[in-house]
Amino acid sequence: MPGVGSQGGWRADMAFDLVVRNGMIVDGSGLPRYRGDIGVKDGRIVEIGRINGAAARETMDAEGRVVAPGFVDGHTHMDAQIFWDPIGTSSCFQGVTSVVMGNCGFTLAPCREAEADLVIRNLERAEDISRAAMKAGIKWRWETFPEFLDVLESLPKGINYAGYMGHCALRTYVMGERAFTD
Repeated sequence: MPGVGSQGGWRADMAFDLVVRNGMIVDGSGLPRYRGDIGVKDGRIVEIGRINGAAARETMDAEGRVVAPGFVDGHTHMDAQIFWDPIGTSSCFQGVTSVVMGNCGFTLAPCREAEADLVIRNLERAEDISRAAMKAGIKWRWETFPEFLDVLESLPKGINYAGYMGHCALRTYVMGERAFTD
């Protein structure tokens, strides 16, 4: 919000790590956009509004640019890509900071390693992801969906990931090869 003032114990005598000046701020609150500055200290936004004369280690001019908290893509197919593309290409290039996987039904868990080719086949057919790329890029270290989430947590990431248990993986886990015929 414009002129938010002090947040998180911010004191005017403290220097900012970063000040982003003159941006068109879209803060996600539903309010209209507004021109303003953003002060960052220790990786957190601590001041929003007009920041006049405050010391900063780094200053960035955002004139003519929108400054926003990032965007959530609620329907992605990053389930396999996350294993070989830690920055989330091309989502991150479009301002996406968080993605949700599996909501289309296609995902990699639950799945036993011995049946990995079945869920890989699902992704290959539905999402047009190369089977060879998936086999080369994914090191199978899970069976259950919580174990899959633990593996995802251990991977380097440039954006945030969340996931649903896709119904195709669940059906394949329960039915095996019959999931493709019954």
